[in-house]
Amino acid sequence: MHELSIAMSLVDAVCEELPRLGNVSVRRVLLRVGPLAGVSSDALAFAFEVASDDSPIAGARLEIEQADGSDLEIAALEVVDGPADC
Repeated sequence: MHELSIAMSLVDAVCEELPRLGNVSVRRVLLRVGPLAGVSSDALAFAFEVASDDSPIAGARLEIEQADGSDLEIAALEVVDGPADC
């Protein structure tokens, strides 16, 4: 299940951006995935929940948007001011 390694990389990439964004919490991650990316959206969504648990973005929602070709990219982050409500 390579979706778990993709989800872990996704969590790492988002967490690396947090210092640049300041004191915010991530509510939603919008990911664009194309049909040729070789990724199961359902498996990736499940893996994201597991990978983000106990991370600075725990509780963030992963929203997957269909894209063209082999695209696999973070399209947007929805953030709110202040630390996450844990």
